Amino acid sequence: MLLRTLDYEEAFHCLAGDCPHSCCVGWEVVLDDTHAERYLAGDDPLNRRAAEAMVYDEGEDAFSLLLRGGRCPFLDAENLCELHRAWGPEATPLICQTHPRFTEDYGAFCERALSAACPAANALLLGSREPLGFRESETGEPGEEGDPWLPFLLPFRRRLFAVLQDRSRPLRARLEEFLILCLLGDSVLADAEREGGAPEGLLTVSGSVTVGDLPEEGIFPAGLRLLASLEVLEPDWPELLRAAGTVEAAPQDEALLERVAVYFAYRSILKCVNDGDLLGRGLYTVLLTLAAERIAAVCGLSEALRRLSREVEHDQENGEALLSAFRKDADFSVGRFLRELRG
Repeated sequence: MLLRTLDYEEAFHCLAGDCPHSCCVGWEVVLDDTHAERYLAGDDPLNRRAAEAMVYDEGEDAFSLLLRGGRCPFLDAENLCELHRAWGPEATPLICQTHPRFTEDYGAFCERALSAACPAANALLLGSREPLGFRESETGEPGEEGDPWLPFLLPFRRRLFAVLQDRSRPLRARLEEFLILCLLGDSVLADAEREGGAPEGLLTVSGSVTVGDLPEEGIFPAGLRLLASLEVLEPDWPELLRAAGTVEAAPQDEALLERVAVYFAYRSILKCVNDGDLLGRGLYTVLLTLAAERIAAVCGLSEALRRLSREVEHDQENGEALLSAFRKDADFSVGRFLRELRG
């Protein structure tokens, strides 16, 4: 099976006890069945402690470890994992072994990304001004037949990346073309779904969009209010968003913002294969890129991106709430996005 990754993944190393935002603090530690059974079956002190810390979530049909003061019960005074130290990395829950990696299985291939909520991954994403690239390798595992839309969505997404990475133009102009292409491509997918055919039009989609007179307002400050209305993972997140709404957006390095935009597009665009909502994923990419720019005026781009990734990318319901708002809320019409991008 083909595996596609971000071009900096091989350089990633966990900061472990030196991490300023440990993933073992403030995160629910969900246990996979294999490790839950192992902890329950053992009889040494660590097993017994794990069994005592395990709670069963009927809604999720899974066990998790009960945090103590917001910390994993096995995080020691040096911010290192006692399970890892005693038994090796294979003894830690699967979620601990894979974090901060997001993996999407598309049947014929997989795509993996490093979460920008992780400080080490965040530093790699923002540590270069070069266009963000990707690497491909074979895993040796058998693949499955992919969705029939994928042969058309993949080249279309490459075109979106090329638009975002065309540094001959200002980033906002690139984001506008990116969004218009998503709108036109969304129509192609809707036609394919209705007619039961292949979205061949994605290979040649072009043209402009007539939206009439643009609204007087863009997507801000409504975009910050929308983000604040989602489930909160870090308590001071709403206050950070309120602060970002009171200051002017500070100019950020466009090369870095471009990498942020390509990161979010890589993470989101192909997921439209599940529901046909290509436009929603395009709006998602633009909103989070512009929100990162705005929040950066308060705390810097790295922290703004870390917080956005944590609050949105690590909560499926929050991501779905954004897509729902794009479909239903007039504050997030395409016209409002275009007004925001054109100033």
